[in-house]
Amino acid sequence: MTTSRWLLVVLGTALATGCDDRGKRTERQLEALRAKQLAQKTAKEEPLAAPVALPKLDPPYDDASTERLVPDGACPEGLWALFSGDPPGDTPDEKKANGARKESLAKALSNKRFLVRLRAPDQVTLKPHDAAQGALPVEVLGSTLCRDALGSITIAWTDAKAGATRAGDEVSLNAWLAPPVTFTVPIKSMGEAKRFRQDHALGLVARVVFTFGKAEVDKKLLKVGRVSAQAEGETVGYGGGAEDWGAGRLVRANVIGLRVAVQQEQQQLYELKGPGY
Repeated sequence: MTTSRWLLVVLGTALATGCDDRGKRTERQLEALRAKQLAQKTAKEEPLAAPVALPKLDPPYDDASTERLVPDGACPEGLWALFSGDPPGDTPDEKKANGARKESLAKALSNKRFLVRLRAPDQVTLKPHDAAQGALPVEVLGSTLCRDALGSITIAWTDAKAGATRAGDEVSLNAWLAPPVTFTVPIKSMGEAKRFRQDHALGLVARVVFTFGKAEVDKKLLKVGRVSAQAEGETVGYGGGAEDWGAGRLVRANVIGLRVAVQQEQQQLYELKGPGY
């Protein structure tokens, strides 16, 4: 048995036998820490989504005048330059070189338009028919993620706030929570609403075009209790010290336009225009 597997077995046994309040708190802390580490490991291992061909649309929704971002895919080159702190790099020389071009990277990003394409049913969601209002509500995600060498960055086009993902727990991991963009499709009868759902529930597509705005970082430093165990004359420990349970990096997007359509994006249902568009 490897040391890491042996450690998990020992820790699991120790936690199972702990009955006092302190032991239960430590167990919750370790469970949350493992969840965070698993999420980070999965983010590194998941393959990026393959590009999808875009139909031809007028500006600003065309891909000729924008740089396309794939949700949960790679960040634009140099997005780290919008944040304060040390530049990335595996060696001091790499960090120095990246630091020297930080200003130029940030300026180049500020002059670009970016496009994110979101699809039903998870990113664009058709909600149940509202008979009282005579309408079908639709929700569009208010944010997406991209990944660079330093981890994940949230890009939000609605008013994202850092909040606990496990409210009520003694230890909870923060995440950037962005409210969805909502609108309604006027449909009075239940029968018509049913037909619309059958025809279009999986064909809803949203395009969000934006420029990058303010960057910020949410940090939440917590002291995680340490657990140790003795086995075969060796003491093995886990946890202890301060851990950052914050939501991490966020870039607020300045919306140029948001468009939702069906029938291979030819029939527009909704459009939100940003300032100056």
